[in-house]
Amino acid sequence: MLHDWEAESPGVIERLNADTPLRRAADPDEIAQAAAWLLSDRASYVTGTVLRVDGGMLA
Repeated sequence: MLHDWEAESPGVIERLNADTPLRRAADPDEIAQAAAWLLSDRASYVTGTVLRVDGGMLA
Protein backbone atom coordinates (compact mmCIF):
# COMPACT_ATOMS: atom_id res chain seq x y z
CA MET A 1 0.00 0.00 0.00
CA LEU A 2 2.78 2.41 0.89
CA HIS A 3 4.61 1.65 -2.35
CA ASP A 4 1.43 2.45 -4.31
CA TRP A 5 1.21 5.76 -2.45
CA GLU A 6 4.87 6.45 -3.30
CA ALA A 7 4.17 5.73 -6.97
CA GLU A 8 1.33 8.26 -6.95
CA SER A 9 3.19 10.83 -4.81
CA PRO A 10 6.95 10.47 -5.32
CA GLY A 11 8.94 11.37 -2.21
CA VAL A 12 6.20 10.55 0.30
CA ILE A 13 8.23 7.77 1.95
CA GLU A 14 11.24 10.07 2.29
CA ARG A 15 9.05 12.78 3.88
CA LEU A 16 7.48 10.30 6.31
CA ASN A 17 10.89 8.99 7.32
CA ALA A 18 12.15 12.55 7.83
CA ASP A 19 9.29 13.18 10.29
CA THR A 20 10.14 10.08 12.33
CA PRO A 21 12.93 10.44 14.94
CA LEU A 22 14.35 7.04 13.99
CA ARG A 23 14.42 8.20 10.34
CA ARG A 24 13.02 4.93 9.01
CA ALA A 25 9.83 2.94 8.74
CA ALA A 26 9.18 0.08 11.13
CA ASP A 27 10.02 -3.42 10.15
CA PRO A 28 6.82 -5.51 10.31
CA ASP A 29 8.53 -7.73 12.90
CA GLU A 30 8.96 -4.71 15.20
CA ILE A 31 5.20 -4.16 15.21
CA ALA A 32 4.54 -7.88 15.63
CA GLN A 33 6.89 -8.07 18.63
CA ALA A 34 4.96 -5.32 20.41
CA ALA A 35 1.66 -7.11 19.75
CA ALA A 36 3.13 -10.44 20.86
CA TRP A 37 4.34 -8.87 24.10
CA LEU A 38 0.89 -7.45 24.84
CA LEU A 39 -0.60 -10.91 24.26
CA SER A 40 1.97 -12.60 26.48
CA ASP A 41 1.98 -13.28 30.21
CA ARG A 42 4.76 -10.70 30.52
CA ALA A 43 2.16 -7.96 29.97
CA SER A 44 -0.39 -9.46 32.36
CA TYR A 45 -0.37 -6.38 34.62
CA VAL A 46 -0.63 -3.84 31.81
CA THR A 47 -4.02 -2.15 31.65
CA GLY A 48 -5.49 1.06 30.28
CA THR A 49 -2.52 2.39 28.36
CA VAL A 50 -1.60 3.23 24.81
CA LEU A 51 1.53 1.49 23.62
CA ARG A 52 2.92 3.64 20.83
CA VAL A 53 5.02 1.70 18.38
CA ASP A 54 5.78 4.65 16.13
CA GLY A 55 9.54 5.19 16.18
CA GLY A 56 9.10 8.24 18.40
CA MET A 57 6.86 10.09 15.94
CA LEU A 58 4.38 11.18 18.64
CA ALA A 59 6.93 11.45 21.45
